[in-house]
Amino acid sequence: MLAEVGDGDVVAVWGCGPVGLFAVMSAFQQGAHRVIAIDGHADRLERARALGAETVNFNEEDPVEAIKELTRGIGPDRAIDCVGVDSERPKQDPAAEKAGQQAQQFAQEVQQIVPDAKPQGRQWKPGDAPSLALTWAVETLAKAGTLGIIGVYPPTDRFFPIGMAMNKNLSINMGNCNHRTSIPKLVEMVEGGTVDPTAVLSHVEPMSDVIAAYKEFDLRNPGWIKVELKPGT
Repeated sequence: MLAEVGDGDVVAVWGCGPVGLFAVMSAFQQGAHRVIAIDGHADRLERARALGAETVNFNEEDPVEAIKELTRGIGPDRAIDCVGVDSERPKQDPAAEKAGQQAQQFAQEVQQIVPDAKPQGRQWKPGDAPSLALTWAVETLAKAGTLGIIGVYPPTDRFFPIGMAMNKNLSINMGNCNHRTSIPKLVEMVEGGTVDPTAVLSHVEPMSDVIAAYKEFDLRNPGWIKVELKPGT
């Protein structure tokens, strides 16, 4: 809804976690002709392909150049940022070198946004490039396109490529949806079989394993995408 996806649109979905995968499904439901899903995890991109999306792995190719090629230099009509503040830098070339040149800038962003972060090794650490997914989304959008932001950004995050967005005449919508109007329709779609939310489900775990399951999800370990917790043993 926020991205204003309509019939025939080309849509870029940034991030293929649970939110991103549902965004892929929703874009097609709203009439998108093509959906391009971008992520750095192969297992999540595989899920997006199963839902009908074309995919770009930013750890294997420069996502900006890849999207230009896929859209003949025009860019997608709509973009949906499902990543938010926990955006990660590419860890392999060709995109890694370009993002690596901005490492100092990203480090300053992290320090300002989460000055009291207390990661425990690889666990609970903030993303190392808070503004990157958002910048990529703005950079690749077609002129007069629409950006929908559903990834979470805290009040301490003040980094946004406003100049680039303004000069491309972009429309930007963000925030939470109107749950009271959306949920009844979504329930009806699930009941009628129009949408199958289990397509995103990767694990079913007992409630007693909630902490262990969340740790696996936090690390983005292969295969861990959406977890259903069941009470009892």
